Amino acid sequence: MPAPLIEVEDKQPDEKIEIRLRPEVARDLRAYGEYAQGSSASYVVAAALKRLFREDKGFKSFREENPSAGSVKVQKFRKSSSASEKGAA
Repeated sequence: MPAPLIEVEDKQPDEKIEIRLRPEVARDLRAYGEYAQGSSASYVVAAALKRLFREDKGFKSFREENPSAGSVKVQKFRKSSSASEKGAA
C-alpha cells in the first residue's frame, strides 16, 4: 500500500481553531486520518495546510511582505486599582 503524503502525528498540543466543512469533505478528512495510521482530523488538516503553505509560491511572497499577517491580536488591559487602594488615597 502506498504511504500517506503526510507524516505520522506527533500528538503535540495545538492551538484550537473552529472550522466548518462540507459533509463530503469531513468524511474524506476522517477517512484520510484512518489511512494515515489513525491520525486525528486536526493533524491531517494541519499537515495538509503546512504542505499547501510550503508549496504555494504566491503565499510565500505574501508572508515575506506581511510578516505579521495571521498573528493573534492580543488585547492589553490596564490593571484597575482596587477599591481599598482608592479609599486609602
